[in-house]
Amino acid sequence: MLVIISQLDLAVSDRRWLEEIRRRHDPQHAMVAAHFTLVFPFGGLRPDEVLEHASAVASTTSPINFRLAAAKAVQDALTPRNLVFLVPDEGASEIRALHGRLYSDVLAAKLRADIPYEPHVTVGAFSAHAEAERAASDIGAISVDGWLSTLDLAEFDGRKIAFLHRLRLSDTGRQRRAARRRKN
Repeated sequence: MLVIISQLDLAVSDRRWLEEIRRRHDPQHAMVAAHFTLVFPFGGLRPDEVLEHASAVASTTSPINFRLAAAKAVQDALTPRNLVFLVPDEGASEIRALHGRLYSDVLAAKLRADIPYEPHVTVGAFSAHAEAERAASDIGAISVDGWLSTLDLAEFDGRKIAFLHRLRLSDTGRQRRAARRRKN
């Protein structure tokens, strides 16, 4: 299965704090660093097809600043697990827009329209919802600033992740949007 994620660019102290929470509560912490999943695992396409599309999107997308502002317990939409998400208040609309742009062209048929996309960083997985609620409450109020500057195309088999390509988001995207606004 292929997946597209964006790993977080964070201050060293924020990364340590976040990864310590993940180490305690997220069974996937050792597999991959904290990230936003932008295209969820899917099959049926060759990596080169997806790479061409993701490259086009990355080349017209500016880096995204975000602020993680809350911890939230949620029921996983696909499994019986209960998760703890860190969700952004700033940057959420830009991350949603990037998610939408990636789910176009060759990936359009892979979108799960039945599951609304909420930008998030998973920091915990639990069997009981009460455990997830307790962990979210223990995290409490947060304010973690960071940015997304890359997309990673990877293969994921449920146990391990193999990174295939890293794509840089481009400041050219910001320049093109500003030029269009000046023309209008």
